[in-house]
Amino acid sequence: MVTRRSTVKSFITGQKPVQNYFPITTDELTGIHDPKSMLFFQKRFQNDAQNFYDALGTNKNSGLDPSLPDLDKRVNQFGANKLPERKPKSFFQLAWEAMHDQVLIILTVAAIVSLALGLYETFGQPPEHDEEGNEIPQVQWVDGVAIIAAVLIVVLVGAANDYQKELQFAKLNAKKNDREIIVVRGGQELVVSIYDLLVGDILNIQTGDIMPADAVLISGSCECDESALTGESNTIKKLPIETALAQYNEKFPDRDADIGTKGVPDAFLISGSTVLSGLGTCIVTAVGENSINGRTMMALKVEPEETPMQVRLNNLANGITKYGFLAAIILFIILFFRFIAKIVKGGDYYDLPGAEKGSRFLDILITAITIVVVAIPEGLPLAVTLALAFATTRMAKDANLVRVLRACEIMGGATAVCSDKTGTLTENRMRVVNGNISDKEFDDNTTSTISTSNELQLSEDTTCNVLTNIALNSTAFENNERDNPENPLLPPKKKHWWSKMKKGDEFGKPEPDAFLGSKTEVALLLLAEKSFGMTGSKNLATLRSNPSILGVESIAQVIPFESSRKWGGIVVKYPGENKYRLFVKGASELVFARCSTKTTSDGSMIPVDSSVDSQVSDKITAYAKMALRTISLAHRDFDVPSWPPKQFIGQNPAEADPNLLLGEPLDRSSNSEGLVLDGIVGIKDPLREGVREAVGQCKRAGVRVRMVTGDNVITAKAISVNAGIMSETDLDDPHACMEGPAFRKLTKSERNKIVPKLKVLARSSPEDKRILVETLKKQGEVVAVTGDGTNDAPALKLADVGFSMGIAGTEVAREASDIILMTDDFAAIVSAIKWGRCVSTSIKKFIQFQLTVNITAVVLTFVSALVDTDGHSVLTAVQLLWINLIMDTLAALALATDKPDDSVLDRKPEGRSKTLISVSMWKMIIGQASLQLIITFVLYFAGGKIFHGSDDITDHQQQQLNALTFNTFVWLQFFKLWVTRKLDEGDGIETVRGRMTANNLNFFEHFFRNWWFLGIAFIIAGAQVMIMFVGGTAFSIVRQTPAQWGVAIICGMLALPWGIVIRLIPDSWVIRIFPTRLYKVIAYVASFQFLRFGKKRRVYLEEEEEGLMYSKVPAFKKTRDDIIYVRGGDAEGSTLNPVNLYHRWRESFSHSESDIETGSTDFHALSALTMVPTVVGGAVAGWSPLASSAEKEN
Repeated sequence: MVTRRSTVKSFITGQKPVQNYFPITTDELTGIHDPKSMLFFQKRFQNDAQNFYDALGTNKNSGLDPSLPDLDKRVNQFGANKLPERKPKSFFQLAWEAMHDQVLIILTVAAIVSLALGLYETFGQPPEHDEEGNEIPQVQWVDGVAIIAAVLIVVLVGAANDYQKELQFAKLNAKKNDREIIVVRGGQELVVSIYDLLVGDILNIQTGDIMPADAVLISGSCECDESALTGESNTIKKLPIETALAQYNEKFPDRDADIGTKGVPDAFLISGSTVLSGLGTCIVTAVGENSINGRTMMALKVEPEETPMQVRLNNLANGITKYGFLAAIILFIILFFRFIAKIVKGGDYYDLPGAEKGSRFLDILITAITIVVVAIPEGLPLAVTLALAFATTRMAKDANLVRVLRACEIMGGATAVCSDKTGTLTENRMRVVNGNISDKEFDDNTTSTISTSNELQLSEDTTCNVLTNIALNSTAFENNERDNPENPLLPPKKKHWWSKMKKGDEFGKPEPDAFLGSKTEVALLLLAEKSFGMTGSKNLATLRSNPSILGVESIAQVIPFESSRKWGGIVVKYPGENKYRLFVKGASELVFARCSTKTTSDGSMIPVDSSVDSQVSDKITAYAKMALRTISLAHRDFDVPSWPPKQFIGQNPAEADPNLLLGEPLDRSSNSEGLVLDGIVGIKDPLREGVREAVGQCKRAGVRVRMVTGDNVITAKAISVNAGIMSETDLDDPHACMEGPAFRKLTKSERNKIVPKLKVLARSSPEDKRILVETLKKQGEVVAVTGDGTNDAPALKLADVGFSMGIAGTEVAREASDIILMTDDFAAIVSAIKWGRCVSTSIKKFIQFQLTVNITAVVLTFVSALVDTDGHSVLTAVQLLWINLIMDTLAALALATDKPDDSVLDRKPEGRSKTLISVSMWKMIIGQASLQLIITFVLYFAGGKIFHGSDDITDHQQQQLNALTFNTFVWLQFFKLWVTRKLDEGDGIETVRGRMTANNLNFFEHFFRNWWFLGIAFIIAGAQVMIMFVGGTAFSIVRQTPAQWGVAIICGMLALPWGIVIRLIPDSWVIRIFPTRLYKVIAYVASFQFLRFGKKRRVYLEEEEEGLMYSKVPAFKKTRDDIIYVRGGDAEGSTLNPVNLYHRWRESFSHSESDIETGSTDFHALSALTMVPTVVGGAVAGWSPLASSAEKEN
């Protein structure tokens, strides 16, 4: 009997041991495994396993006593099975780290000096008077205070964002590390959280498990892979401790050898090792940080790696920062020399007090530093981090538990999905609905006129054989929760991580099954319970604890089911001598091909000749056409004195080799001895609700779905047609559906031709799946794969994104995967595609917004500071810090927290050739930046004439115009933020009429979808209004007239119609404004011959398949290779090389112009298109791939 529990008990607190309640210490238990030592075990427990059980206070059959105080003591002495979590950094720690930004430190120091000088001028100098004799207020100290306050606000808001991100990732880490295991307590099997595991627990293990703790095997046998911990690649055979002690005493009576010496048996299981085959039970000896794997993990705790998008954005940010520094240095040098010229004799500043001169110099320094602050795009890494944190949190609610962050963004470019059938496309709630047992047909469909399974009239021998095969040849077990939902062995239920997952319109898991385990075995057990008398005194637990009820004396060998061989078996011994029987169940064709005889309705056996073979094969085909999974039940007798027979012994002399035991398919014309077929059953696993729609959504998104299943071809075709993966016309295409063995035998060239047409791979093994994934990746596809078995791990690792099953998957599969499907539902993959595309789109929105502000703010500050006689920028340091807060932190929050909608599925996947900034993005960046610069320059340079009719205006009027420019600039960013809500969705549409769609031009679509955006927009607008009314001296604000407010708002709103105009312009039109001669200059600048990468990884450029019609034009081919797509590497940063700049500039113009002049007009336009993003990228971002020619030269 088993009870499922998903609660982490309240007594698991992770406290350190304070008192020894048991006659053994943690150090002594550690000595058993570190290193593994049979000698230590013998000495400590006097060569008796019972002493070991007694020391731990446990019973090897019934497990721990269910007394809760006893469990409390175990936690107190031996610890809990949970590693100490890395505590999220506190808000103040994050704020302190933010304060260590070098540029902010310099700015703060300058502000402090400015404050000191301002205080000196205010209180240490005589007051100044205006022309009328009135005393001028001394407020020079306000700038310093305002800058310091602005820096603090930037730091605190950034720290708040980082703190929220830390909390979200901490929650996700807690979820992804949790899983369920089976323990025995009080004689009952319980399904508990891994965090509930205690020292002394009896733990059930089977193939595919990853050991959650150190343990000692007490029953069964298995082989383990300990290479991840020991470095030894050999699999290690594990024997029960009592058997191991007996063998050790026999082989080494002098006790002169230990584990590691050949022949020394091993019963010790190491945490973190993988159970490759076998099953059994073990006693836990060390948990949490006291286990070997726990100590290793504690020593290896590192910060998570950055995702590819984070790396690319960091590189882009570094490039932009370099250009920001360059602009700041140039501005500082110019203003500094101008300042020097003014402080010398005869200069404007010569007669000023020293403090005033120092203040003027600090103004120059602060202006230059502030340009750097604005230019540094701290928001780029923040945007991707926020987008990933938000997406992964929401994906968990949609049944996707993201284990590896990069998977989230990669799914946005997925082009192919290779999906399992069982549990992913189907419900994984299997029931036997048809069958033929010893020629007795049954049909449990309600509309059938054939007898049902509970009306079968079978011979006693047949009934006993089928019941033995189903009950004993199975790892599934009874679930007592259906009868006893509140088991006294465990505290009241608490909500587990899957309890909040949405499934359709309901939350949580479905009602518990009668049995737990493999769904195929559960279906067979339900059949046995219903039709073969497995109830009452013959229930499953009784039959297994007392197999003599079935006439069985003992179990000689267990052969667990493995997906690679597609069958499982058990060998039992009957009373008397020379009586062993092998029971087999597995894939119908595979098992039946090894059958030489078949039972009949009266219990007799007939040979399987061609006629019987045809009848049974037709029956299997008929079930398969009904989309049923077919399972064959068979047995074979062996008259041998002991097990295993010599002819079947493999590497392990104690067991028969499964492959030798089953043998090869029989030749029906021969008299070879094989299995006896007892019957065939058809198991129905209905398609999940919404699967057909989900597959349709994938097709709509340009993602090709392929089904990879172990079912036969007929069943696979029937299910794939129902799921919408194959159409009726595909059924006649021999390449649309293939069997795994045939696919495996194809040559590489044949496989490359067939794979694009392949939709279903039937009777496939994990190796077939791996080959399919490898082939797809070599063809340039971005591949997502689902897997549940241990042998699926290679394919899951090889895939760009691996999905494992949260319910049916083995622990090895989960560890190899990037995302866990917590409900095993295919619809969750569609959700992952949506969120992946949403993350990519959100980041691109933010890049588009930030680069626009970057260009405008830096250029406006630079130019206005140069033209001003005192070197003052129209935007002051405090104003720029407020703008920096808008474009970095607030915009990242607004744009990176958007939710996906179904429209993201209308775009083609980007695949591996995606660019960080598309042409349409550059078009919007340049267009909006141009509008903003025109408006702000007009207000700054011509504002006097516009508002006062003359350029000769007073200082007060000039300050009022400066405040108007600042106000207009902010409102331009505010309305640009709304334009950026949607990226250009008209890519590829070359007509204005085609681009006039509401989806492309409606910036206010889904207005209330993102409350974060609305809230931040309200904060920006409210704060700007407050600054303009009460900012005063701190923000250098002069009260605005109603007319000036109107101008600021109306000019800001121009971003909306101008955004529509830009969207209506096809990308190809932009290129035609570039003449051929200008193109040549741009080609040189854009190819970045004067830039070279650092000593880190090179960037390799591949040829893009699009635009083949131009590929023969050398100039286009070279330019395209140099610029458009970056693959297989990351830009690691660049350095300026003036010498190379000069020489290569001369070389470029000395070359023949034939490459350019021989091109057609269309060529000129298309080539110029590739230049648009790169020109601005060179001028602003400082990021570009290294030219292919430069690669060759180097």
